[in-house]
Amino acid sequence: MKKIDRLLIEQLREQLAIEEDLCTMLEEQIDDILETKYSEARNLLISAKEVLIRHFIALNETLDKLEMHDTDSRALEIKHKSNGIDTQSESNSSNEQKNRKISRILRDDYSALNLVTISNTLLHTLALAIDNQYVADLALRHLENLTPLVVRLGELMTDVVTLELHAELPEIDLKSAKIALQNTKLAWKKASS
Repeated sequence: MKKIDRLLIEQLREQLAIEEDLCTMLEEQIDDILETKYSEARNLLISAKEVLIRHFIALNETLDKLEMHDTDSRALEIKHKSNGIDTQSESNSSNEQKNRKISRILRDDYSALNLVTISNTLLHTLALAIDNQYVADLALRHLENLTPLVVRLGELMTDVVTLELHAELPEIDLKSAKIALQNTKLAWKKASS
C-alpha cells in the first residue's frame, strides 16, 4: 500500500473515531437536559447528534468504496478509545453528568465540535493535497454542516448561563444575556477584520 493511501486511511479512521466519541457523548447528555427550561439547548444537541450520525455513515461508506476498510480499522478504533477516558470512569462520570450545569456541558460540547471541525479541515486539506477530490468534497460538506451548529451553540451560551444564574439568584438581570452575546459577536467580528 502506498504511503499516500495509508495517510488517507489513517485520517479517515481518526475522523470516524472523533465523531463517534462526540456522538456517544451527546447521546448521554441529551437525556440529562430538561426539555422545558433548556429545550433549545437540547434540540441543538439532538441536531448535532443527527448530523454526526450521517457523517459517520458517509465516512464508513467512503472507506468501503475506496476499499480501505480492512481488519486493522477495529484495532485502531479500540486503540483510540483506550487512549481516552477508561470505561470505568465513563460510567462514573455519567452519574456526575446529571449534576453538571448545562452551561458546562455545552462548553465541553462546543470544544468537542470545534475538534471535529478542525479535523474536517485537516481531512479536507490532506485530500486536496493528495488529489482525492471525493474525500476533499466530503470533508468540506461535513465542515459546512457543523459550522452553523458551533456558531449557534456559542450564541446559546449566554442565555443558558443567565438562566442558570437566575435559578440561584432571581435578582439578576436576564437582559445581560443579550448584552453578553452582542459583546461576544463584536469580539469575533474584530478578530475577522
